[in-house]
Amino acid sequence: MKALKIIGIIVGVLVAAILIVPLFVSSPAVVSAQIEIALEPEQIFPSVASYINRHEWDPWLTADSTADARIEPSPGYVGSTYSWEGVAVGTGRMEVISVRENEYIESHLWFGAVEEPALVEWTFHQVDGGTQVVWTFTQDTRYPMGKLGMMIGKVFLEKSFNTGLAQLKELMESDPPELSCLGPISVEVQAAFNAMVTEGAGTMEEIASALGELFGLLYGEVGKQQLEMAGPAFVHYLDYEDATGFSNYQPGVPVKLAGSKSGKVRPVSYPEMKVVSAVHTGPYEKFMESYVSLGVYIESNGLEIEGSAFEFYVVNAQTEADPKKWQTIIAFPLK
Repeated sequence: MKALKIIGIIVGVLVAAILIVPLFVSSPAVVSAQIEIALEPEQIFPSVASYINRHEWDPWLTADSTADARIEPSPGYVGSTYSWEGVAVGTGRMEVISVRENEYIESHLWFGAVEEPALVEWTFHQVDGGTQVVWTFTQDTRYPMGKLGMMIGKVFLEKSFNTGLAQLKELMESDPPELSCLGPISVEVQAAFNAMVTEGAGTMEEIASALGELFGLLYGEVGKQQLEMAGPAFVHYLDYEDATGFSNYQPGVPVKLAGSKSGKVRPVSYPEMKVVSAVHTGPYEKFMESYVSLGVYIESNGLEIEGSAFEFYVVNAQTEADPKKWQTIIAFPLK
């Protein structure tokens, strides 16, 4: 009987703790961490807002070797998503809801199959020597178990946030993004031109590995037909699937006079077209940031594009060894 009485007292204390302690836990629960990074806000903001390198610094993914992440950036950042699945980290998804460029990011976060998302916010404040980056998590908690769980979990979240920010700082400072990879954006008329083109299809990674062979085919045929080149080589993206990153595309070489069809190479005459364009300076791996900036410009100026982008490789690996000096004109045809 004495043992039962002791067990009853212990159970009573535990129940009381479960019911009383959460009364002193604030709702909603807020976890926040901050760090200073020795870069400008505009160098840090694009990658955080588009999730493009999230898997390289995320504190949970870097600790779970089984984790599989899927990143889907969106022009203008809003709508960019980041989802994951792993043995230790479970499943989840984040989506960018609103932004103030280079200042603030609001995202919603869903863990597993929960219906009500948590709020994730990032702020970027320029300070002497760099940028103060603040990462904040806010979630409504229910009494009593939700509050009790968050009271315990806050310690681990704060530690994870500090780890993640330290890894973000190391990543960004070890390879600082160029302050301005994209030159001035303008709307202009692109003159009509002739070209010899071929066909390709694949994801961005597959396209990058296939272009050398495809351009070799084109240059060989241009030489065989003794055609005079009239501009830099280009790729015209015919479509793009957001879900898979798959695209049908046409690599091409501008020529003064249209040639003849030969095997997989054929002539195309492009009409005069109105385009929104800018020059991207730097490696091709930084294209996403430039495309996002162009997307913001197109949306904020109420422009309506017709078809997918052209990339004209003005300065490339054939003429310049340093990728930081490569120059590519990105142009979207307009209606």
